[in-house]
Amino acid sequence: MTQLRMAVVGVGSLGQHHARKLASVDGVDLVAVVDPNERQGRSVAEQHGTHWVASPDDIEGELHGVVVATPTVFHLDTARQFLQRGIPTFVEKPLAANVPDATQLAEAAKQSDTILQVGHIERFNPAFSLAQERCGYPLYVRCQRVSPYSFRSTDIGVVHDLMIHDIELALALTDELPTSVDAFGAVGIGPHEDMAVARLKMPGGTIVDLTASRMSPEAERSLQIWGTNGCVHADLQSRVVRTWEPKGQFRTTPQLVHAIAASTPDPRTLKHRVFGEWIQADEIQANSDDAMSLELQDFIAAIRNRSTPRVSGAEGLNAMIVAESVLNALEVWSYQTGQRQENQKKAAA
Repeated sequence: MTQLRMAVVGVGSLGQHHARKLASVDGVDLVAVVDPNERQGRSVAEQHGTHWVASPDDIEGELHGVVVATPTVFHLDTARQFLQRGIPTFVEKPLAANVPDATQLAEAAKQSDTILQVGHIERFNPAFSLAQERCGYPLYVRCQRVSPYSFRSTDIGVVHDLMIHDIELALALTDELPTSVDAFGAVGIGPHEDMAVARLKMPGGTIVDLTASRMSPEAERSLQIWGTNGCVHADLQSRVVRTWEPKGQFRTTPQLVHAIAASTPDPRTLKHRVFGEWIQADEIQANSDDAMSLELQDFIAAIRNRSTPRVSGAEGLNAMIVAESVLNALEVWSYQTGQRQENQKKAAA
């Protein structure tokens, strides 16, 4: 398999970038882009010297892999047909519109022994990789992901649109599913929740606080971890990672600070000694590698080596399960009605 024949299904806001990157990869032949919008599909196809077709059924010849970047509601029907044919499939996050659909995709991949990768791109962010290396075991995790309204992914709420990124990161850090979930959200301009906060409690004791909003005037994507090695803060946009950890005797003998303070006439003069002398502070600029390119390279490597991708279908399903738990727990305030909305999932139970 020297030349991989690949296609991209759905070339809207994300899919067009997948097509552009795949078209430039050595050893990959982008044989088709698929989109029901002829104007958009033809435009992307012409840019990358490939063919536009309106339906996956119109792709000619053998396929070695496919990227599915359609609206979330179409993930199940689109991805399942490729998985059932044994074609390795990359599905943009979230894996599906709901847990039952996501479960069907994971089962289809298992039954056909086919690679299923989910596009949780932050797992390939070099700043996250650095933070994960430096934190030790996470004791407390706080994630903040807010942005202005983008007018994309309006078919889903902020939990599936933004928060699910950080849910997946928390699961990767702890390798656990939560035992309890508390959540609150608000509808801004709707119809789905535009802001949400959640607290996850993990079996090993880790507490995870998540904030997501697509109604913020400024964008922020940050991760703070209090771990067994100290504190790590990662700005996932600038990719600056800052760490703080006790030095020398202060790691093993925390009461030493009291002895020093007691022997100092004015303990307030000690403040300047804390950072640098007692607590080691580091700042690291993670590399600028493109995360989408990295995840596509991971997919291509998995196809060639018949290996498990970094974010498998099982991991994408777990993120969906936790997101569903957040939605089930979500108490939603509506700025449109000035009242709490009835939780439709609780009402249906």
